[in-house]
Amino acid sequence: MKSKHDFPSMNEKSADGLKPTGIPYKIMIVEDQDFQRKQLRQILESEKYDVVADASNGKEALMMYEKLGDKIDLIITDLDMPILDGYALLFELKKNRNCKSKIIFVSDETTKGVLQDILQMGASDFILKPVQRVRILDRIKLVLSKN
Repeated sequence: MKSKHDFPSMNEKSADGLKPTGIPYKIMIVEDQDFQRKQLRQILESEKYDVVADASNGKEALMMYEKLGDKIDLIITDLDMPILDGYALLFELKKNRNCKSKIIFVSDETTKGVLQDILQMGASDFILKPVQRVRILDRIKLVLSKN
């Protein structure tokens, strides 16, 4: 119930993290740097995305994917990580696990060959670091809007 002193919201935009049904998109973040992982989580949660899992390397991500699998709408991953890197993670998810989740890479790797390889392997997008809130949110929204 609004009181007589409540002002109308000037920002009536709905949160990007919600599907048309009102249910949040479920996301897994795979990033070896704690600061980057936390930063991505904060950005996503500010738009009501549901970060259901995070991992510091591809091996952890695969274990979490085994538990959550088809519940994850989007996986955001770094390319260069210890134990199992982003290339190997993408290969395992797409080739051996028939992953339906969309996958976006957020990395500082910039070579054209790398970009072509991961897009041909099934990645949905590639975003260069440093992480910028507006760019990340715009690109995620674009990827999730495509069927």
